[in-house]
Amino acid sequence: MNGIVIMDKPAGVTSFKALGIIKKAYCTKRVGHTGTLDPDATGVLPVLIGKATRAAELVTASDKEYIARVRLGVKTDTDDLSGQILAQAPVDVSESELLKAAESFVGEIEQIPPMYSAVSVGGQRLYDLARKGIEAERAPRRVTIHSIEITDIALPEFSMRVSCSKGTYIRTLAADIASKLNTFGALCALRRTRCGVFSLQDAHSPDEIAANPAAYLRSTDSLFSDFPSINLDERMSRLVKNGVPAYFDGNEGETLRVYDNNADFIALSKVCEIDSRLCLKSIKTFY
Repeated sequence: MNGIVIMDKPAGVTSFKALGIIKKAYCTKRVGHTGTLDPDATGVLPVLIGKATRAAELVTASDKEYIARVRLGVKTDTDDLSGQILAQAPVDVSESELLKAAESFVGEIEQIPPMYSAVSVGGQRLYDLARKGIEAERAPRRVTIHSIEITDIALPEFSMRVSCSKGTYIRTLAADIASKLNTFGALCALRRTRCGVFSLQDAHSPDEIAANPAAYLRSTDSLFSDFPSINLDERMSRLVKNGVPAYFDGNEGETLRVYDNNADFIALSKVCEIDSRLCLKSIKTFY
């Protein structure tokens, strides 16, 4: 069993539990998700099955989009309203100030991962340390915020649609925007609306998947549908399958979906210059 399933993860389900649902539905043990969603968060969670798990790092590295509801004036230990309230503050903010503060975070920024996250420090998950009341020192990480659209303003709450790079913590972004406004901030709700090429239109509930698993299993190559494809002859297919760079008259730097002489998807490859000649070099094989 190989392929990908796009789950619309419900609130209250951990990403780990979501994997269990897929394992049971498809009677397999070899599964992996492509980016953890907080237990209270909902939305697009691609789950890879079988040989498709080889693509996990590629999908995890893709851009994401979220819709978040933020409440100003509240600070919690988890940076969302599921946590313990640590402090509250008045909110004296205009809509124009909010828009300006949010816009200042567009671009490449640094974030300090929240204590309630899966980041490892000294071999321990931050959330495990946080549950023990231990505050660990965390190095800032560089992420890219492609866009922030502020919507549905009803202060002290507002919603925002965020397009961002991998590794972005929306809880941290909300708290940082609030700090820019000289107050606190915590998430009321978070929904991932896009992960790589997949959106909510592609996602299905756990109940739908469990009821008809075959209907929602996508082919592995659907992960890379935004790249052009090529079909190789038997000789070239054999080279690619064996991990040997094959001379190829293409466009240098182009990434391609590669199919063999039987039209089976075998690799994601890149056109590179090797020994002054253009070659097809595999990024990841899937045969």
